[in-house]
Amino acid sequence: MIKKFTLSMAMICGMLFSIQTISYSQTKEELKAEREQLKTEMKSSASVERQEKISKLTVPKSSGVKSVDDLAISSAAMLVTAADNNKIIPDLYKRTIGETIDGVTDVTVKKPELAELETLAANIATQTLAVSKASEAVSAASADISKAGPLQAPKATKALNYTKDTLALLAPELQLNAKVVKNLIATLKSAKNY
Repeated sequence: MIKKFTLSMAMICGMLFSIQTISYSQTKEELKAEREQLKTEMKSSASVERQEKISKLTVPKSSGVKSVDDLAISSAAMLVTAADNNKIIPDLYKRTIGETIDGVTDVTVKKPELAELETLAANIATQTLAVSKASEAVSAASADISKAGPLQAPKATKALNYTKDTLALLAPELQLNAKVVKNLIATLKSAKNY
């Protein structure tokens, strides 16, 4: 499980690097084709299910094992930020492209500022780094559970499982969000209308 998290985080870090080095050679047609693929991915059952799970996760009560509780609190904060991004990104998509993810045209909206999209990209990068660090801390927290008393261990295990579930949901969600924002930045730049 830890190896899977580490591999996911390495892939996400690679994605973040690509956000910083956006290819300016993409044509408008290539960007549009990429957006179509991203729209399909955003509306996919896996994405919808992941977002539902994100909204339903509840923070467990304190277990008394500091490292585990700190990870659970940190994971909860990451979930809130991810949920906020899931509300912001469709609006930014509509404002950048002039239509909703579902294809409903709306050209009356004001295009976002490039700085707004770049700030969101930086926030996603920060979140991804936080997920990566939390994933690395899971093994140390597991060791702390084995040292915990018999009354603390079940609560700590529940809290650690919450963190693992959270990280497993956040990694692909952040990856998708990063790809969407990268495309929106490139689209805005290609239109030279920012």
